[in-house]
Amino acid sequence: MDVFLAKATTLSCGDEDEDVLELEADTKSLETLATTAVLGRLLTRRVFSVSHMKDLLDRVWRSIKGWSLQELDTSLFVIRFEKKQHLDMVMRNKTWMLSGPSGALLVLFNWPPTGNWDKVDTSSVPIWVQVHGLPIMFMTQTNAAKLAAKAGSLMDIHNKGQEGIMGWKFLRFKVLVNLNKPLFTGCFVLCPDGGKVWAQFRYERIAALCYKCGTLGHDHHWCISEPVLVKNREGTQVWKFGSWIRAEARIRDCFSSGSSLL
Repeated sequence: MDVFLAKATTLSCGDEDEDVLELEADTKSLETLATTAVLGRLLTRRVFSVSHMKDLLDRVWRSIKGWSLQELDTSLFVIRFEKKQHLDMVMRNKTWMLSGPSGALLVLFNWPPTGNWDKVDTSSVPIWVQVHGLPIMFMTQTNAAKLAAKAGSLMDIHNKGQEGIMGWKFLRFKVLVNLNKPLFTGCFVLCPDGGKVWAQFRYERIAALCYKCGTLGHDHHWCISEPVLVKNREGTQVWKFGSWIRAEARIRDCFSSGSSLL
């Protein structure tokens, strides 16, 4: 044991100059990667091979040619583009649904300037959110910030800086949403007359949303969870999550749909 400790002490990091090696950094390649590569996280409950992902992305990115995909770690990939305009095109959305039935969602992140992809926080993504159903008197910047805190970390408010009433139909803000948690779908808001109104949160440009558990990355057909329910004013339970969480939905809110999954 004493001999082992003696050797460990001799080889300890930094004690000897010969244990320190200075390497040459390829900064040019790092700069190139920063403008031609993105980091992708695949959210799914199924196993996808790299070749299958390429086939699916070929269908989604029909107009984009000259890109490559390489697996870095479980559910993490580097995607490189020959043209920067193609990278900019896919990053405008940042979330891409690869196939309907599988419920797989690819979330894209900027490639880090340092190249240390394993240090990138892939647990959250910025999403614009609309809040519908509020009386006009509640559509202020202060209330937008309060509501945004329920959905995630506030990043921006539409019409920020405008005093008084900020909108006629809905409030809009951008938040950093935790991908590992259910989306915040809405809440009751107390009115001055003692009544309550339902503030329905609607998320822009989202894909692969589970209508049972409310998380992104899989379809409700693949979810083993029981659906989350909420009671309306009459005490009837309805599904809390559904198509009404999407900004483009025609259904006003969860109470307008009953338990429908339309």
